[in-house]
Amino acid sequence: MQTTISPFVMVIFGATGDLTSRKLMPALYNLLSYKTLPERFFVVGFARRPFSHEEFRSLMKEAILRHIKGKKIDMEALNKLLQNLYYQQGLFEEKEPYEKLINLLSSFDKEIGACITRFFYLAAPPLNYSTILNKLASTRLSEGCGQGSSKWTRVLIEKPFGKDSDTAKKLEEQLTHTFEERQIYRIDHYLAKENIQNILAFRFANAMFEPLWNKDCIDHVQIVLAENSGIGNRGKFYEGVGALKDVVQNHLMAMLAYIAMDEPGSMSVDSIRAERVKVLQSIKKMTKEYIISNIIRGQYGKGLINERKVEGYREEKNIAPDSLTDTYIAMKLYLDNKRWDGVPFYLRTGKRMPFSAARISIQFKKPTHKFFESIHEHKEHWHDNVLTFRIQPREGISLQMLAKKPGLGFSLQNVKMDFSYESSFGHKLFDSYERLLIDSIRGDQTLFATNSGFNATWKVVTDIEKVWAQLPLPKFPNYQAGSWGPKEAEELISRDGRHWLLH
Repeated sequence: MQTTISPFVMVIFGATGDLTSRKLMPALYNLLSYKTLPERFFVVGFARRPFSHEEFRSLMKEAILRHIKGKKIDMEALNKLLQNLYYQQGLFEEKEPYEKLINLLSSFDKEIGACITRFFYLAAPPLNYSTILNKLASTRLSEGCGQGSSKWTRVLIEKPFGKDSDTAKKLEEQLTHTFEERQIYRIDHYLAKENIQNILAFRFANAMFEPLWNKDCIDHVQIVLAENSGIGNRGKFYEGVGALKDVVQNHLMAMLAYIAMDEPGSMSVDSIRAERVKVLQSIKKMTKEYIISNIIRGQYGKGLINERKVEGYREEKNIAPDSLTDTYIAMKLYLDNKRWDGVPFYLRTGKRMPFSAARISIQFKKPTHKFFESIHEHKEHWHDNVLTFRIQPREGISLQMLAKKPGLGFSLQNVKMDFSYESSFGHKLFDSYERLLIDSIRGDQTLFATNSGFNATWKVVTDIEKVWAQLPLPKFPNYQAGSWGPKEAEELISRDGRHWLLH
């Protein structure tokens, strides 16, 4: 794919952290390999560790090589990326490194002979966001190359977007004071997953499915994001945040919005985002009693993962020995609108699950006719019409249904119709960070979150946490690593006469 993108500079705050080495640098390398980026661009890492430009390049080279281990290396792309990397050492709260950054960015403008677009990527811990934004405003870096115009700058900000409704509101006030809405790119990388986007095509480009997409035909919806891993080196970040804020408030809600939204009026950014927000704003408010019965939290203890012993959450690095941080959430939600009235949405996420997977499953209602009622042994299959979106791994869509087994008798069996991106299109999908980076460079905000959407999901989270604060302390850990979570999660869905589809 040939590029039409103009030269740009991206400043990554927190450039020595896990996100930069594990996601951003591999994404930039791949975009270069796809020949999507321009010949000349600049990436400046900003962090406290004392690196030279060459030392930073060496560090990022190691990160990229780890990412592509076992695959063929595109040396042209790798070398081009490395020669375009620069480094600015400094503490986020100090003025001097920002002043040095002004001079460095000005040198890039002079080299190109024009004001080039500036991207400020906040990949630092969220507690530093306010400080960085203040410095961008006070040094006027946020105004671009000195023309006093906001035309040349954009800011990319990672989740979690605040830690509750109040902090999210304060952060948004600071963002909108410094940048216009068209400059702000709020990142929830699940919005950029290929099969999340494909939900729109599946529903609205295929006339056979949309008439079934409502309370009359759908029994319930399950949205699951299971992680086989623990917290790795994210202990300082994860402790005190937990699964509710780290995954439910954004990733699971993003999937909910796409699966439940009404058809947008057009393919425009505003139209698609507006319909997503309507879903999130329609989440039915929960009473204290409802939250106690229908929101399950957990924390993993020691256990086995692939026959390997692993430590419990409280034994992980940088975790308090009596930590009450949740690593598992299961919940039931309802939407207060005509399409989904009375249809339960079951959401579930957890660390140290038996395997990693993200799926959305649509369970259709059983047939109302009595054609097969006399065949007793097949009654158990009447709920087996399930449409599943595999977000990861093996991205695709499957439809489970009943078919007659070949033979003289009349026996039914579950079968699957399956669509796989890999087998159908035969080429690698864009990684979500590759897509987010290229869309931000092109100025397309479609796959980025909105403040109004986050406001809606923070209200849900805040209501839950207020109730939790009134309850006795949870008895953690309450599920073993390698299991599917606490027994209360099974009870949550089984008491409705249903069962989790991912096991």
